[in-house]
Amino acid sequence: RGLTALRSLGVPVVAATHGKLIGGGIAVLTCADYVVAAAEATFEHGNLVRGVCPIGGYTARLPHAVGPSRALRMYLTNETIGADQACAIRLVHEVQPGTVAAQQRA
Repeated sequence: RGLTALRSLGVPVVAATHGKLIGGGIAVLTCADYVVAAAEATFEHGNLVRGVCPIGGYTARLPHAVGPSRALRMYLTNETIGADQACAIRLVHEVQPGTVAAQQRA
């Protein structure tokens, strides 16, 4: 319910991220209109290998962000990707050299 509310704010939602995002962290990013990542950020789906059900419509939003083939690959392989690759597949919109730069840019 919280993630749906985030998508329904009626104002642009900008997110900044750093570190390791697993499952729910990526779910939050898929609700943002614009995402800035620090270069050290990594992303992995992680839910299936942990036996956790994805939350908040994440499985529906991720394919819209990265495409159905790439989303399926992330779901099934639990592959970890870096910030530059996340930008290349449109999971994030911009990569900054560090945490402070990402926060300032957002």
